[in-house]
Amino acid sequence: MNRLLNYIIIAGMAILAISCADPEDPTPTQMSYGTWTVSEVYVNDQTNPSNIISRFTLERDGSYVLEDNNGFASVGTWVATDVALTLTGSDGTVTDFAIVFQNYVKMQLLQTIESPSAGTIEIRYLMNKSSSTTY
Repeated sequence: MNRLLNYIIIAGMAILAISCADPEDPTPTQMSYGTWTVSEVYVNDQTNPSNIISRFTLERDGSYVLEDNNGFASVGTWVATDVALTLTGSDGTVTDFAIVFQNYVKMQLLQTIESPSAGTIEIRYLMNKSSSTTY
């Protein structure tokens, strides 16, 4: 009986210690997996009805599939940090985005493009995650 009581006390202390631990904040990589659909696009802070990027899927194995508004798909690998998402296409093209905001169901990305003729172009993507891929 005494031994059983000791096991119950130890188990209770372990459960208490685990339940008091602070939850770990999710990282951009953990939140990024899944299919993201562009809901709005702004080019230099002006609404742009033609989506440059329509949707992309970020897989857990580090691969991605990106689809543009014309239905053209490209594939490659992706990496996310706390502040950036980088897509590297299978053809070697690198597309960098600054992560302005991200949680498990919404993301805002900012792409800055330097052009000799047009100057600096900022493209802001407001994205929603498909509910079937929220994990």
